[in-house]
Amino acid sequence: MSETSKFHFKSLDAIRTIAFFSTFLAHSFRTENSAILNSTLFKAIDYIKETIGFGVPIFFVLSGFLITYLILKDQEKERFTIKNFYIKRVLRIWPVYFAVVIFGFFIFPLIRSLVLHQPTTENAHFLMYLFFLSNLDQIFNGQLPFGVGLGPTWSVSIEEQYYLFWPILLFFLPKRNFVKGILSVLVVTTILALIFNLPHTHSITSMIYLSMGSLFGYMSYYNYKNINTKIAQSGFVVILLILVSTVSIYNSHFLPYPIKIIVFSFGIGMFILFQIYSPNWSLSKIKILEDNGKYTYGLYLYHSIAIFVVYTLFKSVLHVQETILSVIVVIPVLSLALSYLFARISYKYFESYFLSLKSKY
Repeated sequence: MSETSKFHFKSLDAIRTIAFFSTFLAHSFRTENSAILNSTLFKAIDYIKETIGFGVPIFFVLSGFLITYLILKDQEKERFTIKNFYIKRVLRIWPVYFAVVIFGFFIFPLIRSLVLHQPTTENAHFLMYLFFLSNLDQIFNGQLPFGVGLGPTWSVSIEEQYYLFWPILLFFLPKRNFVKGILSVLVVTTILALIFNLPHTHSITSMIYLSMGSLFGYMSYYNYKNINTKIAQSGFVVILLILVSTVSIYNSHFLPYPIKIIVFSFGIGMFILFQIYSPNWSLSKIKILEDNGKYTYGLYLYHSIAIFVVYTLFKSVLHVQETILSVIVVIPVLSLALSYLFARISYKYFESYFLSLKSKY
């Protein structure tokens, strides 16, 4: 979900764009109209979005992969420090995150009260969001926060928790033995998630994705030549079969959820390696995907605000009568366009300033 260095793997931005679009589809179709809800077309759309709504898992595996690879790379060149790692993470993550938190807790209530003349009762706790514990707050509340924009922050909180302890783990383990630490985290989090039946938004459950991504990052760094050869020989059909089978298992009902996460994150990891090392079938060749990957962090955090703005404009301001066309086409398309506008403006005039400071560290 974020950039970490000037070092660049091809196709990762394209994968980020796909991950965001998957997340957007999962959130963009809203209606309270029973006739539309019960229509065959809406049910089909709803089924599709549930089937392919795995954007956040892709972001998690990508983060684990890239963070681990870059830490190992910096360690090899003897330029890695935990302090600089934390500073770079702060410069990338905090500005947009706290902009959204401020909007959700302070600006949104004013809009709802002064513009929409509707009451606001917030169930989220500001301190939990301030300290990147929003995922736990949402679990304890048993529902999404009332403040618009706060919902998606749960995954950012988990990534910040990962960023907090992961470099420390790597720093104190011998480089070649770090794989033991990764496997330990993967096994322990899977067991805990199974025993306590933890939800997917729990830090421990999500750490399965992140540690699997880290495992692929480790393997990629230390086994580059071998992986490069194997991936080049495997071909697109093999990777496609792996991806289809893991998606099918992820959407099945015959395995415990943590086990499905392991299988699915393995498939994502294989797809990442294929995209990085395969000379053919590279998503980086699709410019609209590759060029917009740098905006995906903003797109992810702003998209729920954009959906709220468009939906409220249609329903509460213009009082437009809902139709199946407006629900599945007009509102989602306008919401996506507004999300993109927010993200582009944010990246150019807000995020870029903080990203430029990362070069000092």
